[in-house]
Amino acid sequence: MVEALTSLATSAGLGIGAGINAYATFLAFGLLSRNFPDLFKGDLATFFSSTPALILFGILYTIEFLADKIPAVDHVWDIIHTFVRPVAGALVALAAAHPGVPRGVVITSAILGGGMALGSHLTKASLRAASTATTAGIANPILSIGEDIFAFAGSAMAIFVPFLFLALLLLVIIPVVYLVRLAFRRRSRAAVS
Repeated sequence: MVEALTSLATSAGLGIGAGINAYATFLAFGLLSRNFPDLFKGDLATFFSSTPALILFGILYTIEFLADKIPAVDHVWDIIHTFVRPVAGALVALAAAHPGVPRGVVITSAILGGGMALGSHLTKASLRAASTATTAGIANPILSIGEDIFAFAGSAMAIFVPFLFLALLLLVIIPVVYLVRLAFRRRSRAAVS
């Protein structure tokens, strides 16, 4: 039961990271899988930790790192990755699933990873569009670096302390949602007045 819950929490955390930056999450997972081979077993985890895969993830991460710094390119990249990141979240969740958990938990992990990736991707794309509109794209490179750090650190936390990662994420999300709702209420009241 503990392995199943841990697998689901890890999948959710890795899915969130994949939605922010799929290649950073792949790279982090592959490196951790390679350096801690007892954590993940299975063909997909072995693929992620292989040298050719790590080189490919490094190249793709470098391309995304550069693309994220240019507002116009960034928006096109995000549109394309609306389809890529949920699949990436599902794949990394499958790779991270504990081999001893029931097949239903593995399938649920993949669905959870893909769903979390889609949600975090849409949030990222919305924030990036708002940043471009309000700062003419000047803040986008700073946001991008923060997203990269989050993807790498979040992946490590999702693997080693998944429940703590999700708890910390909730502590950040709840006040942000409250502040956004408060801002919309104030704006709608001001529009009515």
